[in-house]
Amino acid sequence: MSAILLKDGRLLDPLRGIDRVADLLLVDGKIAAADVPTPEGATTIDCRGLWVTPGLIDPHVHLRDPGFPQKETIGTGLRAAAAGGFTTVAAMANTSPVNDTPEIAAYMLEQARGVKLSRLVPVSAVTKDLAGNELVDFRNMMQAGARMFSDDGIPIDDPAVLKRALRIAADSGLAVSLHEEDRALTADGAMNAGTAAEQLGVKGIPPSAETSRVRRDLALAAEIEAPLHIAHISTAEAVAMVRDARAKGVAVTCEVTPHHFSLIDEAVLEFGPDARMAPPLRRREDRSALESAIADGTITMIATDHAPHDPVSKKMDQLGPLFHRGHRASHLAAHASCALASAANGIVGLETAVGLTLQLVHRGLLKPIRMVEMMSVNPARLLRLDTAGTLSAGIAADVTVIDPDCEWTVDANRFHSKSRNMPYTGMKLKGKAILTIVDGAIVFDARREETH
Repeated sequence: MSAILLKDGRLLDPLRGIDRVADLLLVDGKIAAADVPTPEGATTIDCRGLWVTPGLIDPHVHLRDPGFPQKETIGTGLRAAAAGGFTTVAAMANTSPVNDTPEIAAYMLEQARGVKLSRLVPVSAVTKDLAGNELVDFRNMMQAGARMFSDDGIPIDDPAVLKRALRIAADSGLAVSLHEEDRALTADGAMNAGTAAEQLGVKGIPPSAETSRVRRDLALAAEIEAPLHIAHISTAEAVAMVRDARAKGVAVTCEVTPHHFSLIDEAVLEFGPDARMAPPLRRREDRSALESAIADGTITMIATDHAPHDPVSKKMDQLGPLFHRGHRASHLAAHASCALASAANGIVGLETAVGLTLQLVHRGLLKPIRMVEMMSVNPARLLRLDTAGTLSAGIAADVTVIDPDCEWTVDANRFHSKSRNMPYTGMKLKGKAILTIVDGAIVFDARREETH
């Protein structure tokens, strides 16, 4: 018999309305009932001052496997997930080959089982080869383990294709996650349209590139009475449309990334390609709207959109010397402007998400119980993980222990991810996940700074 006693921690279990100091006993990979005595020889962990929560779940990560081992592998990605406090991650389909067949989903699951760290949930493509034309076989992909459908990174341009996908997904009980982008408005764009883009002399991406698609897709969902999920929402107008649609009964959920609520477009002036992403970092006013939508429940979950890239993909040989923390770059030469516009989008985020989200808690914008709801309960609902997102007795012991007051400095060189592309190195954060438990086994212990 194996047993772990998490003693005197602050248990945060939104599904059961629990926010109190108590012990939590894990026995043989399951959460034990409150009246079960602690077995002799159990490992006791002092959790005074710490939060004990259901395992955190990230509904949106890119693990680049198969196809891009120079960026990430399932092994390194799941190590990063465990180090960030995530017991489950949903891996997007834009791999090579694309995850649009049961064979690719099976490969991903087999790789995850082999490393025995965090759980992997395959996200199936909506359309074959992400081409936006022919739908995948939804039934076969579900049977292969897919728990959501998304062409993330590539918008579904044809509304007829999207309507068919939404209908099938609604019948299946699973969600379609949408990357909302009008590519006619983003072509050759390097960053958000505004004064920062003007300072660099690069083409900007207008907010309407996102909002026009959100407006269309909310109307489609309302018309056919199907649920939809909006990935990485970033603009004030899009948030307002979601709020209004939900008030009218549309079944819409949405996620926000830590980088969109912690940074604005001016970050590109300092960090260049390491602050380039899709959707781009927006204006200060958009960030304020995101914070308000987090506080009032319009935004239902937090997702990292973990997007590892190698230096070549980020054009660091050309752009790295031009950007520095604490120094704002000025007008770029034509070749540098083109390089920035063609640099890969995205940043790594699994290992900073808890610390960045806790900034909202420390500022009083987000209550601890609500943070757990956004990072565990609601992602579990989205992915239809019926036994996740709670500390109820009898379910698999997937647990995250968080130190909300741990002060640390971000150092990408110490990350477990294979990539280093992000603009937070040197930032001081307060709070991090210190213990990640999957199936009753410790897969990450920050006190020893190693994965098992």
